[in-house]
Amino acid sequence: MRVLVFLSFLFASLFMVGLTIFMWTESPLYGVGGLIGIVGFYIAYAISGDMVIAPRDFWRFSSWEVFKKKMSYAFTAFGVVAIIAAGVLTVIFE
Repeated sequence: MRVLVFLSFLFASLFMVGLTIFMWTESPLYGVGGLIGIVGFYIAYAISGDMVIAPRDFWRFSSWEVFKKKMSYAFTAFGVVAIIAAGVLTVIFE
């Protein structure tokens, strides 16, 4: 299970880097917003065990289900933080 979780986390990270590179081609301000979003993703993943998962979920659900909850929380944080950061940077610098 650890290998599957590691590979999923690795592919998610590569996806975000690719998305940030695409955002950078549109505008450097969007790219910086994407980088800030990646930082938000890692922070959200780190705290998601305490924020969105009830203590009973760790023994009630499989580790894969808990991982999916943590990833959904982290991806939501990535999207929201990247959009807000890109919007704020665009308003400030343009």
